[in-house]
Formats: sequence, C-alpha cells, structure tokens
Amino acid sequence: MKAFIIGKTDLKYMLKILTFYAIALFVGAISGFLPLFSILAGFPVLIAHQQLGIGSARLMTIACLLLTWIMVDPILFIIIGLGIIIGYSLVFWRGAEQKLGTAYQLAIGGGTIWLGISNLVSVLLEKKSLLTIIIEAWQAIFSLVAENMASLDVYSEEQLQLLAQLQEQTPQFLSRSWLFLTFMFVFFATTACIFLLARYQEPVASKLSQWREFRGPAALAGLTLLAYLWRLFLPDSLPWLLTNILLIGNFLFFLSGYALLFFYLRHWRFSWGLGFFLSFYLFMSPWLRQVLILVGIFDALFDYRHFARSKSEGR
Repeated sequence: MKAFIIGKTDLKYMLKILTFYAIALFVGAISGFLPLFSILAGFPVLIAHQQLGIGSARLMTIACLLLTWIMVDPILFIIIGLGIIIGYSLVFWRGAEQKLGTAYQLAIGGGTIWLGISNLVSVLLEKKSLLTIIIEAWQAIFSLVAENMASLDVYSEEQLQLLAQLQEQTPQFLSRSWLFLTFMFVFFATTACIFLLARYQEPVASKLSQWREFRGPAALAGLTLLAYLWRLFLPDSLPWLLTNILLIGNFLFFLSGYALLFFYLRHWRFSWGLGFFLSFYLFMSPWLRQVLILVGIFDALFDYRHFARSKSEGR
C-alpha cells in the first residue's frame, strides 16, 4: 500500500480551505444559517479531491469533522457531519462514466452509514435514540423561546398559544416525517455537490444540462402507486411508512413530470416565456401538481419521451 505524503504547497492549500470552512461555520452559527451551511459542508472535501487527490480528500474529511466537533454541539455536529460525509461519498463517483443517479445512491449509502453509527453511539452513551435526542433538543429550544417571549411582555396571547401548539406538534411531526426530512437533506446536499463538481468536470456539466431527460426510478414509481392504493383501501395501516413513501415519491415524481413537460416544450420549440408562465402556474396550482406527479410516475414506468425520439429518428 502506497504511503500518502502531503507536500508543503498542498498543506497550505488545505489549511486555506479549512480556514474558509471555519469562518463559514462561525458565521453560520451566529447568523442562524447553519442548516443552509450543512447542505454545503461537503464542498471542502470535494475541492480537496479535485485539486489535490483522494488522499487529501480523506484528510480533509477528518479535519472538517474534528473542526466541526470542536465548534458546535453534538446534534449540529451530526447534521453538519452528514453533509461532510455526503461530500466524501461523492469522491467515489465517476461523473464521466456513471449516471447522476449513481451519485445520489452513493450519498444515500454514505449518509445511512453515518446516521446509523450516530444512532448507535447515541444509544450506547445516552440510552436514547438519535431521533429522541433531536426531539428533546427542539422541545428545549421552544421552551426557551417561549420563556423569553413571555418575559418581554410584548407578545399577544395568541402568539404565545401558537408557539405552544408548535411545541406540541413538533415531536409528532418529526416522528412521522424524519425519513422524508433526511431524504430531502441528502437530496439537496448531493445536488449542491454535483453543481460544484460541474465546475471541475465537463461531463458532469453536460449531464446537468440534460435535466429534461430526468426520470424517476421505476421501482419507486411502483412503490408509490402501491402506497396510494394501500392508503385508499387500508388508511389506518402502516401510516408512518406510507406517509414517507408518498412524500418522497411525490417530490421526485413532481420533478420528473416537470422535466418531461419541459422536454416536450423544447421538442415542440415553444418559447421560454411560456415555460416561465407554466412553471409559475405549476407551483401555484395544487391540483395541477398532483397531475404532474402522476405524469412523472407513469413516465418512470413507460418513458413517454420515446414518442419524440421515434419521430426524430424517423426523419
């Protein structure tokens, strides 16, 4: 096994990246934008990999995790650490050869391992699951905010009651939707990392430019349809599982249906103005969003772009 030796120039470059990371972490902590920062936490690892190689990326991963552990509390460390691990997972993605979907699969795999280890440590040290600790932390935050609002004597009774309702509903919401929330974090963090990689790798940028070709996984489409039918005939059975499957499926297949719509707008050479109007209307219309979700589901199963391609090949 070849030993990894870092040169003086590379070390300076890595320290520069770590300095920017520490500044961003500090600014995020004092401004309240740490959730946004955590989505971008994998950037230092990917930059080190692109500029210096795999050995430096591994060293940067360890350094970022240690620095985060020093600067934030354990719960934020787990959340930001998830972003770092997603960045490290994408080190193994070969953007020129593999599909974009492979990048998301690697990120989900790395994130699952990270959260699994974090949950195991939480159970061993605190005798509580990671989800329980997060819920208790949110409850403590709500209690502190409520006490401060009550002491200021400038907030109305209705505002204090609204905060109390949020405090009561948060545990149920997190318990019911934690899988979907975790998926959304992984999705946006991975997407941000892919956009960063597009600056370094032309094949990745080319794949991003073909976003109109995006189709959701056929297996998830079948699972989402099954979840709809299950909820229709057995509404009280498996509520947690069905809720998360439908939330994840609806999100992905809305994007898939949106991509299909714009594929045909481009194929038929409609103007960008019509595309802008349709985008605005889609996001404002609840019933049309549901139609687009169904279109995305059936597109994943049957590939409706085939008609446009067949006509083009026939010419």
